[in-house]
Amino acid sequence: MTALTWIERPITFHSKGQPACLLEGVLHEPNGTGPAPVVVLCHPQPASADMNDALTVALARRLGEMNMVALRFNFRGVGKSQGPQTDGRLEPLDLAGAIGAALSYPRANSAKVCVIGHGFGAYIALLYAPFDPRVRTLVAISLPLFRTTSGFPRAFERPKLFVTGEFDEVCPRHKLEPFVEQQRGPKGIKVITGARYLMRGYEQATVTAITKYIKTWATMPGV
Repeated sequence: MTALTWIERPITFHSKGQPACLLEGVLHEPNGTGPAPVVVLCHPQPASADMNDALTVALARRLGEMNMVALRFNFRGVGKSQGPQTDGRLEPLDLAGAIGAALSYPRANSAKVCVIGHGFGAYIALLYAPFDPRVRTLVAISLPLFRTTSGFPRAFERPKLFVTGEFDEVCPRHKLEPFVEQQRGPKGIKVITGARYLMRGYEQATVTAITKYIKTWATMPGV
């Protein structure tokens, strides 16, 4: 059996804000050397998904293989994470806490921080990231466009990738494209052939597309 190139370990950390919630996560620590880019993963809708979502786990493990620090976590009220769910009102504070927890890893490269969100997690990522200069890039998978009709408080102007399935019923390409066109700064769209909203059965194709983007970003100076 081939030895793992990363180590998975459960951690707990607090959300930002008061009162703070104690949240649970899994940190994927790379076995390599040198500074490691940091990626925080936000799972889909809390009512029906958690940090053990198949795509979230597959992404975290692949990133660990790529000598990156990956943290997947449960939003408040999900699994063993404390506090009530708030449908997006306070969950950005959970992401803030997760980024702080990931950056506490000794080899974390604070100049290379990425957030990946899927569904509800993509919405939270776009809500929070513009207010945190540490977040240098963002990947939004199957963004629930019905949540974006009134826009976002602030634009995320740094590089970002939007990912959708060919048959995504929540984030269809014909609606995503005009939304992305309105976004400021570098942006791109990747369509996963055959996939629907949760990417079931298309996890590896999605992982390949996203990690290709992240690997390119990680090697670019000053981005």
